Amino acid sequence: MMRNNSSDFDPESAIIDAELLVKYRMVNRAIEALERAIDNLPRHTGLREKLREILIDAGRRDQAAQQCLALASLHMNAGEMERANERLLEAKRLDPRVSVTGPLRDVRAPKAPAHSAQKILSGNLADVNLFDIIQIIENSRLSGVLLITAPSISGEIHLAEGLIVGAQTADEAGMPALQKLLDTVDGNFEFEKSSKEFERTIRANSNTALILDMLRAKDEENQGLDVLDNL
Repeated sequence: MMRNNSSDFDPESAIIDAELLVKYRMVNRAIEALERAIDNLPRHTGLREKLREILIDAGRRDQAAQQCLALASLHMNAGEMERANERLLEAKRLDPRVSVTGPLRDVRAPKAPAHSAQKILSGNLADVNLFDIIQIIENSRLSGVLLITAPSISGEIHLAEGLIVGAQTADEAGMPALQKLLDTVDGNFEFEKSSKEFERTIRANSNTALILDMLRAKDEENQGLDVLDNL
């Protein structure tokens, strides 16, 4: 679990959470989670190595190069010259614009530009991940209803200042409804901004923590089914 106090911060949990997010194709959330973790422990090489790995896999070569430079700096300060040189050369391969002759700085990958607030968001779930849509709404601290219309299920997710506070389908409400809606990968979505106060059927301090808990439960359930299939 991540905390603001760096002395209580568990970097290994942050790395595991990032791997879980990547497993379920939420790469942007994984990157953001690691960036927040690095804010707490900017000199932790494990966090930066995991972020570098995910950035490379995501094709963000320039950002990965910046992490390589940061790692090279850390390794040089620790007297690990061979590892520092490896990261310097990798930075140059990833981004030819990188200069490896000047002084190194301890830097983080640049953050993506903030999403501008919009009254209505709409589109097709085949083109946009539902988790990314929720991230846009959360970043903009919008309140309203995210409507999901799909062949298999239809429903709505309620948000207050970007935070998920409820969900509703034809026959379920709260967490069961949210789980089914988040599993939807086709159909259409539309977000309607609203000042209406929704009944709070879901309580969480952050959308990321909520989604991670749901993914862990889903992952454990799938692993249990795999074990049964192999019996």
